[in-house]
Formats: sequence, structure tokens, C-alpha cells
Amino acid sequence: MYKYRRVIVSAIAGVLALLLVGGLIFSAFAESSSSIKSRIESLKRQEKEIAAEKAEAKAQREANESDILDLVGQKDQIDQQIKLTQDSIETKNELIQEYNLLIAEKQNELGDAIDERDVLNEHYRIRIRAMEEKGNLTYWSILFKASSFADLLDRVEMINEIARSDERMIDQLQQVAQQIENARQELAAEKVEMEEAKASLAAEQEELESQRAEADGLMAELMADHEEYAEAESKYQAEQEALLAKIAQEQKNYKEAVAAEEKARREAEAAARAREQAAADRENEASGGGSSSGGGSSSGGTYNGAVSSYGFSWPCTARNITCPFGPRYHPITHVYSNHSGMDIGASYGSPIYACASGTVTTATYGTAYGYYVTINHGNGFSTLYGHMTRYTVKSGQYVTRGEIIGYVGSTGWSTGPHLHLTMYYNGALVNPLTYLPAGGYFV
Repeated sequence: MYKYRRVIVSAIAGVLALLLVGGLIFSAFAESSSSIKSRIESLKRQEKEIAAEKAEAKAQREANESDILDLVGQKDQIDQQIKLTQDSIETKNELIQEYNLLIAEKQNELGDAIDERDVLNEHYRIRIRAMEEKGNLTYWSILFKASSFADLLDRVEMINEIARSDERMIDQLQQVAQQIENARQELAAEKVEMEEAKASLAAEQEELESQRAEADGLMAELMADHEEYAEAESKYQAEQEALLAKIAQEQKNYKEAVAAEEKARREAEAAARAREQAAADRENEASGGGSSSGGGSSSGGTYNGAVSSYGFSWPCTARNITCPFGPRYHPITHVYSNHSGMDIGASYGSPIYACASGTVTTATYGTAYGYYVTINHGNGFSTLYGHMTRYTVKSGQYVTRGEIIGYVGSTGWSTGPHLHLTMYYNGALVNPLTYLPAGGYFV
């Protein structure tokens, strides 16, 4: 019997030795986790530099946009001033035209008054001359025709009144002509003032046009700078996203390398224990004693429970479901509502495992779920783990199924330590029990 046992032990030791050799060969060809980790750190440094450059480009773009807005406001004011100046020039042109018409009208009136004065003056001059040349005859005629001395006086007064009337009319015409001339001169002076104001406005408009041309040039420069900053920001964004994708892939590779190295280490330890056990068995057999029992392997930081056909395992070792998915009476709000997931009763501080591999999309604190983590599994499924006492992962990190992501707590809207598990498929809530392995029970 001891002979068969020795053969069996030797065979096991041989198999373990082959596994160890295979693991060593695999490790020889596979990249080590330390080199992957070093590359991840290098990529993170690059990503941090790119992020800083992107932030600088963003700050420059935002400052440039602020300058553009200020310049747009200045250009708007200049355009408004130019419009007002143009309107004023047009008004001045209309006024100058009106002044031209008024001056022409006054010139015509002045000409008519002067002509009438000249005609009247000529008639008066002819009559006076005639009276001077034939004065004796005229006066004798008056004397002979007068019927009395009073009639004679009346006739003399009539002649003098006619002369005075002519003089008054000539004076009035002279005054009217002078008034018209004064009005014409005032209109001409006002016209000159309008033309000077128009010239001043034209100079102002020219200055404003120069300012607008300068602003247009500056706007073209700012727009070119804006395009440059935006392109730089987009380039840095693309580089950052590419680096983040590389980091995520390298983190996945790192996890796989660590898992492979851990597996190889355990296999090596198991092979060493098998060899020690085989040696002990041979020693016992030689001395005639019995075989000693082999030691068990230590558990690692992952949970290797049953996996459902959907690829999910339980998120904790506990299986007692304290509140299922669906309608329920809320223990805090005391109203009936739909429970978005299911609650699993577990002891405070017990580990929480990822139900399936994926990328952590959220690791934060919320009022309802307290400390919680969400994972996108990349196949339409995503999961949420709530009420943790703390989480051990961060957003963007790749985790494998069964990896510890946090610990059971009672943070947020919770009346005691438990794990709240929510599951989504293509964005819709689904019952986690449908996709987990069998074994849960209600309490």
C-alpha cells in the first residue's frame, strides 16, 4: 500500500513540476507585471503632461473668446457711431439743399424788390427832372388855374405829397431789399456752418472707418488664434483619449499579468509542498510510518465563486436577500416605490467583489447610495454596488470578475449594513437574480 501511495505522490509531484515548468516557460515569454506597471506609470505621466497642455490650450481659447467678445462689442459701438454719423451727414446734406433753395428764393425776391425800386426811382427822377425843367410853367399853370388862394395852396401841397409818397415808397422798397439781403446773408452763413459741420462729420466718419478697419484686422488675428487654440485643444484631447485607452488596456494587461504571476507562484508553492510531502512520505515509508496530510492553499484577494451562463458571479459571500427587486415599502421614506435592485444582508466590512470584468465608470459618494461603484461590463450590462463603507477602485480602472472593489457598509439611505446591487441591460433596470448563479434565498 505504501508503494502505491509513493507512486501516486510521485506522480502528483511530477505533474506539479510540469505545471511549474510550464508556468516558468510562460513567464519567460510573457511580459512581467513590473514592466507593464512601469509602462503604465510612463503613460500616466504622458497623459498628465498632455492634460496640462490641453488645459493651457483651453485657457488660451477661453481668454481668446473673451477678447473676441470684447472686440465684437467695440466693433458694434463703432458701427453704431458710423451709422449715426452717416445719418447726420445725410441730414446736413438735406439741410444744405434746403438752404440753397431758400437762398435762391431770397435772391429772386431781392432781385424783384431792387427792380421795383429802380423803376419807381426812375419814374420819380423823371418827374422831378421835368418839374425842375418846367417848374416856372407848372407853377404859373397852377397859379392861373387856381380859383382862389386856398385852392392854390391845396394844389402846391398835392404836388409835395406826391413827391413825399414816392420817396416813402422808395424808402420802403429799399428797406425790404435790405431785409431780404440780410436774410440771404444769414442763410448763406448758416449754409457755411452746415458745410463745415458736414466736413467735420466726414472727418469723424473717416476716423471711425479707420478704427473699424483696425478692429477688423484685429478680429481676423483673434479668429486665427482661436482656430489655432481650438485645433491644439482638439489635438491634445485626442492624444489624451488615446493615452487613456492605452492606460486602460495596459491596466487590463497588468491585471492579467499579476493574475498569471500569482497563479504561477501558487503552482510553484504547491509543487514545492508536493515535493516536500513526497519526501516526507518516502521518509515515513522508509521508516515504516504513515503519510502526513498536505496543507491547503491560502486564499487570495479575489472571489472565485460560481459563474452563471451570463458570466456573473455573486458580489459577496452572503446569499440572504433582505429586499428583492421590484415594488416594496421603503424603510426610510415609508412609501411604496419600485426597488431598483436587490439588497443582500452582509456583515459590516465584508468584501464586495465585481460580478463580472469591466471598467469602473463611477466611484464616488451619493446621498442615496452613500459610497458606491458602477462598472460597465462592455456587453450591454452594467452594475451598481451601493452603501459601501469604502471603495478600493477608481473611475477608469479595469477590474476582473471576483476582484475586491469595496467593503459592505451602511452609508447613504440605509438602516443597517448590507449591499445594494443594481443591474442594467442596455440602460434598462433588470432583476439581478435573473443573471446571477442560483443560490440566493429570501429572509
